[in-house]
This record gives sequence, C-alpha cells and structure tokens, in this order.
Amino acid sequence: MERRSFVKLSAFTALALTLPFAESCSIRSTEMAVAQPLLFSHLVDVKAIQEAGLAYRKLHTAEDDKLKLSQLLLSDNDRAKLGKDEIQTLLDKQVTNDFKTGNIVMVKGWVMSQTEARQCALFSIIKS
Repeated sequence: MERRSFVKLSAFTALALTLPFAESCSIRSTEMAVAQPLLFSHLVDVKAIQEAGLAYRKLHTAEDDKLKLSQLLLSDNDRAKLGKDEIQTLLDKQVTNDFKTGNIVMVKGWVMSQTEARQCALFSIIKS
C-alpha cells in the first residue's frame, strides 16, 4: 500500500470512528455524557450500542423511559453541578464498581455492568 493511501485511509478511519460520538447541536453534552457508555463504546460501534440498549429496554420495561434512566444513572443534583468530563469519570467508576460487586447483566450476548446497560438504553432512546 502506498504511503499516501495509508495516511488517507488512517485519517478516514479515525474520523469515521469519532463522528458518531461527536456532540450534536440538538442534544446537550451532559445528556450525551450520561448516555454514552464510554468503556463499551471502545469495543463496539454505534449500531451495537443501540441494539444492546433496545434489548435492555425490552428486558426491563419499568426502566424504558428517558427520565427514569437518567435518574437511575445520575442524580439531578450531580448533573447540575458536574461537567461532562466529571460525569463520564463518575459513570466509569460506577461501571468498575458494578463489575467488582457483581452488578452485571447479560444483554445481546454481552456481559455488561448495570450502569453500561442503562447507558446503552438511554443512548438508544436519545438516538431514535
């Protein structure tokens, strides 16, 4: 492969991988910080996140609501006083704690923390 082709392909791949998670003008960045399963997104694409979220919502119909999922993931008080990066850090710690304490669920063949699964569910609602 020519160097020029490799560089172009690498740049296109980097762009393609980051664009789905770019902040949208219509969605607040803190809302996306809550809804984006950051650790899980390193393993799968947007379609897989949405599919996992939809599957979780079907399994947990009581949580199939944007407001309910938002509240389960992060209190209104935390959301008001924390920035996007702090929210992501807090949720990443919750994911790690979920795995340590065995608070896990099986969704679409993935073993996920309860927090990640809820984030996928919220993501699927926001992106639908």
